[in-house]
Amino acid sequence: MKTPTYGLAFALLATQAVAQQTLSLASPIPDGAETRFCYYKGLAYSPDSFIVIFGDNTVTDTINTREERLLRCVASDKGTMHWKPQSTFQVGR
Repeated sequence: MKTPTYGLAFALLATQAVAQQTLSLASPIPDGAETRFCYYKGLAYSPDSFIVIFGDNTVTDTINTREERLLRCVASDKGTMHWKPQSTFQVGR
């Protein structure tokens, strides 16, 4: 009774390993996606989308400001999509 159970368990483990290897080789981003979308933090954005990125100014210890950048998704001359800065704001804290 134990032999068929062990055999079944090993067969399931073997098929699971093959499935995981196949998934690890697959790309989550389809071919040609860089010509249709901009990407930021794992999300795809369509052309003319805007995002705001926040960051601390770390130039000196005496300056205590926060920087905000507005970026727009645009097409380059090569046909690929990229983020283009639209404006930058310095916000004091």
